Amino acid sequence: MIHSSKFLSSPGICLLLGACFFAQGQTKPVRDFESPPTAQQSSQAPAATTVRPGVQAIEMKAPDASALSSRKGSYSFKVPAGDWTDTGVIVTVGDHLDFTATGTVTISDGHSSTPDGNARGWKDLLRQFPLNSADSGALIGRISSGDASVPFLIGASKQLDVPTTGKLFLNVNVSSDLTGDGSYAVKMKLSKSQTAAIPAASINLASTLSPDLFSNIPRRVQDQQGNPGDMVNFAIVGTQDQVQKAFTAAGWTGVDKTTQDAIVHGLLATLSHEAYTEMPMSILYLFGRPQDLSLSRADPLAVAAIRHHLRVWKTTETVDGKPLWVGSATHDNGFEKDQRNGSVTHHIDPNIDVERDFIQQSFAAAGVLAGAAYVTPSNPLQTALTATGGSFHSDGRIVVMALR
Repeated sequence: MIHSSKFLSSPGICLLLGACFFAQGQTKPVRDFESPPTAQQSSQAPAATTVRPGVQAIEMKAPDASALSSRKGSYSFKVPAGDWTDTGVIVTVGDHLDFTATGTVTISDGHSSTPDGNARGWKDLLRQFPLNSADSGALIGRISSGDASVPFLIGASKQLDVPTTGKLFLNVNVSSDLTGDGSYAVKMKLSKSQTAAIPAASINLASTLSPDLFSNIPRRVQDQQGNPGDMVNFAIVGTQDQVQKAFTAAGWTGVDKTTQDAIVHGLLATLSHEAYTEMPMSILYLFGRPQDLSLSRADPLAVAAIRHHLRVWKTTETVDGKPLWVGSATHDNGFEKDQRNGSVTHHIDPNIDVERDFIQQSFAAAGVLAGAAYVTPSNPLQTALTATGGSFHSDGRIVVMALR
């Protein structure tokens, strides 16, 4: 995989110092396997059932009927600062939640907070919060406990039409280096939504997909010199508007395009006491052109070394009349020595299937999926050496996601 021209950035005021680039290098030979890969999944991968050779449907999560039938119309919760509070309430698409919250939490930085939270200060730029876009001490929530779920702000009051199915969790937006005394008293009314459109029935992608869909799509992206890089490991079916809205709902952020953009954006964010996570990534090529979209998910303080990131290209293929987009995704999880020249470069998680599945999980958690399936192309890629001398491995499958 090529991680050339990656940018390093420090949080807050340190962004004024600029960004660093990583040098490019030659990619080592790749081993492609003729035989189909096994269907072994990562520990967090969605359940899949084989429908036709080379295609496996991913089961869409359905609510437990007995759990839904036992729900009440109103609830009261006590939410202290610390770990996420499991409310025990299953919510699902079509539910309408009406929250009200009162109380005070005294935070160890000397501030007292109500459910609306306190405006961020300079020191907060050096902290990681469960929801970095919300004020310190604010009441927040999320649906399901998975890392792919995106928290949302509740504050003193909020009305929410539920986009997905899962258990409701509540928390106080306090960073891990702080503690809080006290709790918020939260009341929630649960009813059926009168305004939100109920999503259409799920799509059985496995009945329409074929491994031949990827016969004209390269297995790997390239750098400007034509050296092979990251593996193409996911695909999306939807319009451009659907694609952009899906990534936003799932917590993915478009990155800055240049170092200059990053410095200006980082400065403005710092002056506004906001976290900066839009660190640029290198330009890679598929179909002879740069990526159409560059996105990431990261915590502000860790973004220089650790982040989920991906690149997306629109293809000329369609599925049921909608455009097919393909992309490559890896997870930077630190730094390592570049075996070519001894310099420092990003280290990626060698099990790239975990990152592939994280994208699907983030879309499912946001409620933007109409269907999903794994497709094993005719010439799957299972192992390769990275440009820096490391290795990565995959079961060779591409996850295909149809958007609502």
